[in-house]
Amino acid sequence: MNEMMEAIWKDHHNQLLNFINKRVKDRDESEDILQDVFVKILTKIDTLKDSSKLQSWVYQMTRNAIADYFRKKTNPEVSAIQEEKTDETEQNAMHEAAGWIGYYVDALPDNYRDALVMYEMQGLSQKEIGDRLGISYVNARSRIQRGRQLLKKNLTDCCVFNVDAYGNIIEYNQRPKGCDNC
Repeated sequence: MNEMMEAIWKDHHNQLLNFINKRVKDRDESEDILQDVFVKILTKIDTLKDSSKLQSWVYQMTRNAIADYFRKKTNPEVSAIQEEKTDETEQNAMHEAAGWIGYYVDALPDNYRDALVMYEMQGLSQKEIGDRLGISYVNARSRIQRGRQLLKKNLTDCCVFNVDAYGNIIEYNQRPKGCDNC
């Protein structure tokens, strides 16, 4: 177990810290959130059914931790009540969807997929992406936006999503004439 956590730490620490810091903008707070994420990973690693989905699972935990941070920051009383009411079915739907969404990311055209993965998963800035891909900053930003739009279109063509106020998937249903990937 310690070896697995050590491997997760080595593989994801810097990327997750960049991912968090891009959204939180306070280095100390980002590190605190990252520590919370790794505590959750340690306590919930046994709930991960498919180890090939580790990365999406880790990033979903990180997104949830960031949302919790902002929720607590804006209204501590309400966030305490909301945490008590968290429904396991919501968490399961979000976790399940995070597993197969990777299929749609992989199906994107290479130029959009690469830019989107570098930005969302690796935490690189748009300027860094432009430098790595040998394109301008504006072109990198455009690829990320178009990749997101294409991903959203492909997902909504397949399924209907019900989300909460924070964008977390509560439930989803495959469209009658949808795809076979959901």
